[in-house]
Amino acid sequence: MKTIYYYIPFINLLIAALLGLLLRAAYVFPFDGFTFLYVLHGHSHVALLGWLYLLVYVLLVDQFAVDTPKEHRFYRRLFWMTEGTVIGMAVTFPFQGYAAPSIFFSTLHIICSYLFVYRLWRRGREGNQQQQLWMKTALFFMVLSTLGVWCLGPAIGMMGKVSAFFQLCIQFFLHFQFDGWFFTAFIALLYPYSFSASIPQQAFKKGYVLWIVSIVLTYALPISWYVSAPSLYYVNGVGVVLQAIALYKLIQPLLKNAKDKSTTSIWENLLFFLAISCIGIRLVLQLLTLVEPFAVALKGLRGWIVGFIHLNMLGIFTALGLWLLIQKGKILLTIWTKIGCICLVLGFILTEGLLGIQGIQQFLQVPWLDAYSILQLLFWFSVFLPVSVVCFLIGNRKVERGNRIDVGAHGHVPNNMK
Repeated sequence: MKTIYYYIPFINLLIAALLGLLLRAAYVFPFDGFTFLYVLHGHSHVALLGWLYLLVYVLLVDQFAVDTPKEHRFYRRLFWMTEGTVIGMAVTFPFQGYAAPSIFFSTLHIICSYLFVYRLWRRGREGNQQQQLWMKTALFFMVLSTLGVWCLGPAIGMMGKVSAFFQLCIQFFLHFQFDGWFFTAFIALLYPYSFSASIPQQAFKKGYVLWIVSIVLTYALPISWYVSAPSLYYVNGVGVVLQAIALYKLIQPLLKNAKDKSTTSIWENLLFFLAISCIGIRLVLQLLTLVEPFAVALKGLRGWIVGFIHLNMLGIFTALGLWLLIQKGKILLTIWTKIGCICLVLGFILTEGLLGIQGIQQFLQVPWLDAYSILQLLFWFSVFLPVSVVCFLIGNRKVERGNRIDVGAHGHVPNNMK
């Protein structure tokens, strides 16, 4: 896909980052004129469906779609339809929250995602069968996760928004989006960098089955927040252990291949190390949920919940996405993109560290830093995140202009414009 299709998700990320900064500013510089919850909905929807979904969309199309004009035309049109729904959500959620217009655009986004799944599943490029299976599994989980959204209406009608059923529907969507759809999609996208050829079938089946079972079982943790059943902690525990084993099997060859590459730049290594470190931290946090008091308290520790979501969104998926874009030549390492990498890593580490401290203070009930100081620091450290996106946008724009000049001067299309 052309450079513009890799450029648009960054614009969505900038919108999400600015909305997030507005939310942090509301704690430090109180002002009227907006509803916090509405802006939060806008921030989360644009980040998840505008940045991460469309980033994975273009990466999957680039790697798995059939390279024909007809297929290119379909994915281009579907991309702009999907982007239209994101813009719709960006301008309706912050002002109305869940209302008819925002629900319309959210529903239309789901329909667009179904069209994407159908086309890529039926007409995907033939290739490595193991990689194809990971890709189709990710698409399956994406469709599965939307069942939680379709159940929200009946949940509100029967039991209301404060019911356990309503909350479980939301958690179902989020769990299978993050652990099922996005995580599995990145496994498929990283496969060429992890395994130069197909791994032995028996070993592949073990790792694949462990991963699928672990995703299903770890949904027991959010269920335990709303359903009183001690057995759920054991089910989650089994899922966490299986997921740790599966991730170890997947990460080990990726680390080995990365170590063998002598041409990798320090910036690629920075993003790669950030993603791998965050996967390790994620596993440690999941293993801590094996301790029942901690798992119970987790529901009320908002700092840790927000931190865990950002750990996945920024630390793992965004870092891996940027790493893949650099690997594929969709992002060039200009001075702007290097500054963007530094700001992203700084903003992420500083804000995650503060959210971690906030959660520890709530859990242990010890006042290391007063609440207002943490909120102030969170706001100022969060400034790094939209700044990093602006740098990536400027860097990408320079790449796009350079490609146009190259086409005009040499009469051919560079690889990163195809």
